[in-house]
Amino acid sequence: MAINILDSYIINRISAGEVVESPFSIVKELLDNSLDAGATKLQIEIKNGGIDQIIVKDNGKGIEQDDIVTAFLPHATSKIKNVEDLDNITTLGFRGEALASISNVSQTSILTKTANSECAYSLEVNGGKFGSVSASVSENGTRIEVNNLFFNTPARRKFLKKPKQEEAQITNIVSRYILAHPTLQIKYVVDDKTVYNTNGSGLLNATESVYGLETIQNIVYVEREFKGIKLSGYVSKIGFSKPNTTYQTLIINNRYVIDEIVSKAVYMAFEDYLMTRQFPFYVLNIQMPNVDVDVNVHPNKLNVKFANPSQIYDLVFSAIKSAIFKQLNPQAQQINESEQTANESLIKTDIDSLKEIKIEPNSTNQDFKTISLKQTSFSPITMFDLKSETSNSTENQQQPSKIEEPEIKDVSAPYKPVENFVDFKIIGELFNEFVLIERGENLIILDFHAGHERLNYDKFTQMVENRDVVIQDLLVPYVQKLSDIEINYILGLKPELENLGFDVDDFGDNRIIINSIPLQLKDINLKNFVDDLIHDMKILKPSMNNEIKHYLMQKACKSSVKSGMKLSDMEIKELLKHLDDKNPVLLCPHGRPVLTVIPKSQIEKWFKRIV
Repeated sequence: MAINILDSYIINRISAGEVVESPFSIVKELLDNSLDAGATKLQIEIKNGGIDQIIVKDNGKGIEQDDIVTAFLPHATSKIKNVEDLDNITTLGFRGEALASISNVSQTSILTKTANSECAYSLEVNGGKFGSVSASVSENGTRIEVNNLFFNTPARRKFLKKPKQEEAQITNIVSRYILAHPTLQIKYVVDDKTVYNTNGSGLLNATESVYGLETIQNIVYVEREFKGIKLSGYVSKIGFSKPNTTYQTLIINNRYVIDEIVSKAVYMAFEDYLMTRQFPFYVLNIQMPNVDVDVNVHPNKLNVKFANPSQIYDLVFSAIKSAIFKQLNPQAQQINESEQTANESLIKTDIDSLKEIKIEPNSTNQDFKTISLKQTSFSPITMFDLKSETSNSTENQQQPSKIEEPEIKDVSAPYKPVENFVDFKIIGELFNEFVLIERGENLIILDFHAGHERLNYDKFTQMVENRDVVIQDLLVPYVQKLSDIEINYILGLKPELENLGFDVDDFGDNRIIINSIPLQLKDINLKNFVDDLIHDMKILKPSMNNEIKHYLMQKACKSSVKSGMKLSDMEIKELLKHLDDKNPVLLCPHGRPVLTVIPKSQIEKWFKRIV
């Protein structure tokens, strides 16, 4: 077989295939170039999912006339001069492949002007074939237009997704750039319709532009700094979650990235307040020395590698725990560092165990959907969202269309808890699932099932912490058949299960046997318990020593609650007493509200007694 040396034309086509995978990758590369050029204004336009046309226009430095052709040559870059530069990369794009690759598989044109130039210059590159540089007219900056993607490689074009899917990916990445660069003005137009148009006033405004007013009303500000690493941004309030991880944005040194360590840290901090298959919302920005993070891990530049991943995990986890603690303790004043650490139960993590963890989004292609806010006359509110009647009426009269960055304290301040719920009157039951309670000027709707879970979890937690778990041997041991992977997973949890009062063993023939259970959970459905653990194998691994205990307790308490269970008056009173405690947590262990409070004034509005 003869071995051929490929000519430069074929080599460039192959290189283009490595960089230009889709319209999404083109938009990302062009945005990186614009930002590296110092742009403060960006305009992105796409048509037919970017397949027919992509335009990126900026007000950056522009390209000198003599460098325009060079910019389209392979491995031509202004950002790296020697090998040492690779260890301290501060720019978003740096490989020098983008324009060369894009122009090889499309009909590309550039119009650019520098501040020192008397006129602008333009160039067309058609499938890798260069036209001539000619004088033109334009403002300072650069405009790149990419038409008819993969027109000369029909096999590649055939494998593009449907235009709407390609559009969704581009919308997703543009939204991340808006969040990563909140001080820039960014306009995004799809098929001649404006999707985003930000004013560059800060992260809060950028978050509202992307996710809507409803979201910024349900987030809190977080900030923490440790050993030269600074974390800031926004996370969900308790009770506000999303069905997948596409609503999570991480920015490292102004670069949007995807990182499992940070995602896991946030998830574990919220673990006690999340329903199954729900995920926290966050927009987090980490500023750190460039030498401590490797951005040259993958050609797509979406992944990074930390020099000290354990430090990053602990920083994020403690910051989120602090935000949660402040929500649950609105009366708490500033506390010193030692008290803060104790209250937040900071977990020092063995980072090797994190390699086994996967928190998988429901969407594999990271499709993005914008949240549209629909105003309603009433939305039930949990105890954590209950404001004073005065503040509620004020908000209803004047709802700002935009919340600017300086108003941040109002958005992130924790709401006041309901007080003095010891005295109450039970009105009756609703749908065999809820109990209606009257107390003062409020109607309380209490969820039987969630209430039982909360009670079971609190009692069981106290017994475990006090090492006072009573073990009950089963008259008939429970046996369940599982796969090899499932058997190994359950047996890997054996030490922690034993600490909680569960005696679990290998029974042979792909079966496990449970011989005893904690007496507190005598009503547990063991099949549901085991099935729940197996279902969540990818979320948590046995090696997460410090976290597995609480996870197992959650699952056990959930499985110990029978359908149709009803709370006694004494149990209802015990639940409502939580509202007077210093640490009120009226959510079930999986984050579902135990009760909803409806003010009398709201009911009167329904019946038009007040306007």
